[in-house]
Amino acid sequence: MPSIKVKGILPGFVIVVAVFAGYAYAQTPAITTSSSAVSMSTSTPFTRVPILIYHSVRPYYPGITKLVKEYTVPPDIFDDQLKYLRDNGYTPITLDDLTAHFNSNKLLPDRPVIITFDDGWENQYRYAFPIMKKYGYTGIFYIYSNPIDRKVFMKWDEVKTMVDANMVIGDHTKSHPELSKIKDDATLRKEIEDSKKIIEAKIGKPVNDFAYPFGDFNSHTIEIVKQAGYQSARTVFKGTHQTNDIVFTLHGIIVTGDFNRFVSLINE
Repeated sequence: MPSIKVKGILPGFVIVVAVFAGYAYAQTPAITTSSSAVSMSTSTPFTRVPILIYHSVRPYYPGITKLVKEYTVPPDIFDDQLKYLRDNGYTPITLDDLTAHFNSNKLLPDRPVIITFDDGWENQYRYAFPIMKKYGYTGIFYIYSNPIDRKVFMKWDEVKTMVDANMVIGDHTKSHPELSKIKDDATLRKEIEDSKKIIEAKIGKPVNDFAYPFGDFNSHTIEIVKQAGYQSARTVFKGTHQTNDIVFTLHGIIVTGDFNRFVSLINE
């Protein structure tokens, strides 16, 4: 398999680390790619499944920077977005449903959508989780294990509460590094494999889904993710068309608080 290196999400942005309530929190950077190897073949049949990517779901606060605001969706807008999905015939599915569709031709609803959350921020539990329950929707919460139980991040009992309410927990590594920069194989495996074991032990369920921190990966990263036993992996490549060829480089849509943008992107 050719080497694939992906860094960032939107051209011109760099990784930005903001100090949030006394803790450093890494904003998802914008992505550029120097390889077309992760793109779908034009001859590969695709399934249209928008994968929505949320980060913080919380009210805007005084002094919020433009970049942090880009990754924050106020609860009322989040509610409006889920209402739009319901009113326009979208049905949330899980990544298990998508992989079963690829592997065994499982039928999907007419307008499937997958709702995902990155990083394990406590505000996702406080604000997004109740609204998800309001609509009876299931989402995938990608957490990285090291900061759980720390300030501004979820607590393990909150993660378990969401699991008990049929939310799905995915893995986002142990410490949220840029995986392509890790040269030591043992360290790379600890980030990808050990985090899976930690989360599984805490929630009592298998963890099948992985999301690359910062959308950063290379061909070796993909192989380790496969070897670790994950069934899917999500990037931050913009797109709504998924195929079995990209089940370990699934495309997504980073959601902002701009409702009109949300409507436009989900219907592309």
